[in-house]
Amino acid sequence: MDQNPVSSVQLIDAQEESHSHAMPEDSSKCPLCSGGQVVHFMTAPDRFHWRREQYDLMRCSTCSYVWLAGPPKPEEMGIHYSEDYHRAIMAGGENSAPSRWQRQRDVIARHKKGGAILDIGCSSGAFLGTMRGGSWKLYGIDMEASTAQKARAATGAEVFVGDALDAPFPAESFDVITGFDLLEHVYHPRQFLAKVLEWLKPGGIVYFGLPNIDSWEARMLGTYWYGLELPRHLSFFSPRSLRHVLTSLGFQEISLFTPPTAYVEDSASYICSGVLQKIGISPLPMSKRGPRSIPFRAVRKALRLSLVVPYSQIASVAGAGPSMEAVFRKPVSQMDNATGVSGGKA
Repeated sequence: MDQNPVSSVQLIDAQEESHSHAMPEDSSKCPLCSGGQVVHFMTAPDRFHWRREQYDLMRCSTCSYVWLAGPPKPEEMGIHYSEDYHRAIMAGGENSAPSRWQRQRDVIARHKKGGAILDIGCSSGAFLGTMRGGSWKLYGIDMEASTAQKARAATGAEVFVGDALDAPFPAESFDVITGFDLLEHVYHPRQFLAKVLEWLKPGGIVYFGLPNIDSWEARMLGTYWYGLELPRHLSFFSPRSLRHVLTSLGFQEISLFTPPTAYVEDSASYICSGVLQKIGISPLPMSKRGPRSIPFRAVRKALRLSLVVPYSQIASVAGAGPSMEAVFRKPVSQMDNATGVSGGKA
């Protein structure tokens, strides 16, 4: 088999017209399990840009999957992925990159020592940059051309620009596929995950990181929970729904856990903005905020160490953290798939 999953020619932006990636409009059935027990979950706005438009979320009572009903079409999403949004995402991934991604690197190292690795939604390449060198051949996918070019320049990775479902990778190309803060942005998660399974070599692993809609924070904070990120987030998984769709497609579970993270600080900022709005003061959207002052950062660090960190540790142990990480593998054979792999914490 060719060692390069995609030639350099194929890695330029896709020129042909893409097929439609819009979510189906029928909200009477779950798009993940086809169950008919669908209920309205909540209505919430885009608090990151502090816009007035309201969005409806639906929930499947069968598998617990939550999704955005009637989302903007892909060609309409540009206004919601503003330059401010891209700047915030890149800053979050690039700040202290080696330490930021150390846990993820350690998890991968327990299962794979080298090979071809594809990071879907690679942004400017912060994670791929930590995998550079050694025995890894780096590949990425990103929707935004200028961001993808930064990833190429920073990591030497071969990066496809466009929707992942349009990427021309042959079957069984990769030893590892990663997607951090990715799956919640996908229009057709089941179709996407089937493509991921196809791209993996037998025995290859997929590693996802994403918000947990059944977390304590999501339950307590409701529409102010930072993990909602409407309408950019189209899908909301719980450990139960994620496990359901992956195993139903043929993946084997290695681990599924909630790491010690917290969105409380950003959610609290949304709540403060809501209070200001109610008393007649127009809040500055989070998308427009610049660097915080030194006194503010000092107070925030003290609160983080005394309150947020202990809380995040407790939530993690209880399996109720605001984010979750899942490692699943593609069976080596049909017999291997029937045997299964017992899950645990990575």
